Amino acid sequence: MSDTRIVAHTNPAVNASSLTTPAHDSQILTAAQFKDLYVYLCYVGRFAGFSAVPWTVLALCDVIEEPVEEPEGLQIYFKDGWPVAVLEFDQGYRLAPGFPDNQTTGG
Repeated sequence: MSDTRIVAHTNPAVNASSLTTPAHDSQILTAAQFKDLYVYLCYVGRFAGFSAVPWTVLALCDVIEEPVEEPEGLQIYFKDGWPVAVLEFDQGYRLAPGFPDNQTTGG
């Protein structure tokens, strides 16, 4: 006897934020929470510039934009729910320890 029930797929989407976007990014983190997380990433992370981060790794991350009115704010990248990088507009990426870059991946 076989089981023919349809069951929901248990694996989450690779980039869930691209599938469902909340009404406002500020609903995810308040401005103060976002700033605290940015300061933490600056403290523990290292500056890597733009070309040091493989796009294949960034494509697997979720992104939260800074809850501000002006364009080109900060963007924090999350992998498996953990903050791993921050993009500073016109400056580059700051990476959390252990986050792969082109120097560690050989690219």
